[in-house]
Amino acid sequence: MPLLHAVPKDTEDEGVALSEEDDRLLRAAFGRYGGGLAERARAADVVARYQQMGAGMWFACGCRPDGRRGRLVPVARSYIRRGQSDSWPEHDETCDFYRDPAEQCQIVKSYTRVVAANTLRLVGPFGEARPALERGFTGASRIRSRPGLAKLLALLVDLAGLQTISPGVRVGSLSDQFAAIRHASEGAFLDSRARLRDFSTTYPKALGNLVSRIDTARPGLFTRNRPHGVLITTLEAVREGELLPFSSPPIPVRGRISVFGEKAPGADRSAIGARAPYLAACVVGRATENGPIEALSAYVHPCAAKNHLMLVDSNYERLTLERLLGLQGWFLKKHGIEMEIEKPVFDIGLDASDEGPVGRGVYIPDFILRVTPSANVACATVIVETMGFADEEYRARKERTHAFMKSAYGDAPLVMHDLASSDRDALQQEFGRSIARAILGAPGGRREERTDRQPAGDGEPRTGAGAGEDRSGR
Repeated sequence: MPLLHAVPKDTEDEGVALSEEDDRLLRAAFGRYGGGLAERARAADVVARYQQMGAGMWFACGCRPDGRRGRLVPVARSYIRRGQSDSWPEHDETCDFYRDPAEQCQIVKSYTRVVAANTLRLVGPFGEARPALERGFTGASRIRSRPGLAKLLALLVDLAGLQTISPGVRVGSLSDQFAAIRHASEGAFLDSRARLRDFSTTYPKALGNLVSRIDTARPGLFTRNRPHGVLITTLEAVREGELLPFSSPPIPVRGRISVFGEKAPGADRSAIGARAPYLAACVVGRATENGPIEALSAYVHPCAAKNHLMLVDSNYERLTLERLLGLQGWFLKKHGIEMEIEKPVFDIGLDASDEGPVGRGVYIPDFILRVTPSANVACATVIVETMGFADEEYRARKERTHAFMKSAYGDAPLVMHDLASSDRDALQQEFGRSIARAILGAPGGRREERTDRQPAGDGEPRTGAGAGEDRSGR
């Protein structure tokens, strides 16, 4: 991230770069991942010094790829605010100053564990003042709030047990996995009396049946929201305004489609599929009181494979999962150790602070390995993180994230699956040995080296465009 520059206020001057220390203090105090009282007190001296320099200085931020610079305005010699006017562009979405700490806290809260589906309010009543639905596309990432549909999907796959792989147990058939999702919807409500199981389907070809159920819903079932339902299905690709299921006709979507980790399609409206296959949740209902029942919006997230509905964030995570499955079998066969693989989908806990809002990233470990404590087990919990980029800024942010994760899991060891390093092949070999050392407490040796042998998978995961993880997520 380029250093902030001090510039004469309300000018386009190039200005002078701040020192690394001054830049760090301002980010720690007023950036989206800062905001503590101690940090704000230390940064106040920096703000006061520049505000009193000459006729007064502002800070220019070079975060935008187009070269235009957003402004940060010193206030009362103690804090800064984002300059907002037609003259000064908005900061880049990945910038520390795109959000303030209070806004960032609200984003983090959107990733906490969902307690009940009927609290999500996927749609509102017809009379509620809302912007008209417009067909569009947005990329989703953990620098944005998690949409209601994404919360619902995370809740259902978690309750269905699809984010956990037990040792010695094969992943169930696709029909069994969808049956588990339907079972997970038992007891969930879309409205006060409208049960999710009665107004949902996992079969694209049964969409007409869902439309009929919504159309004939008894009065009194939906009291807070308009009648609606949910379709959950797998996709091979997405186009703007369309979902492309496997072996079913495209599903038009009237409103916004949100796809995790991917950017909007180009002008040619070509299909998006760099992280395919996907698992999607789609709201079905009426956009207007007398309009047709149709797909209103959708949330789309990569899943492990066409026949494996575990949510993953990237193709790199698919590679990590493939390695972990091989290690799971190795531990069971060679040591009689049962290792469970979990892919968490909720934030691992909010900071408890009396200092007011303190911003931080969304902390969701990539994988958690758990084994039953026994005489030959040195550590029962191991955190696994996929490393998808090599630049210093990304690595520094990950270092802070990893420290929080290890603390949250009782100082559990954390092993990185580094897929971005120039020494990738050697690190691949070390990955299995590192997990073996963490669990067995033994030095790497001949026995551990055999963990690198992988059983054949169901297909080679994609490693082309979009293979890396969501860069801006944490």
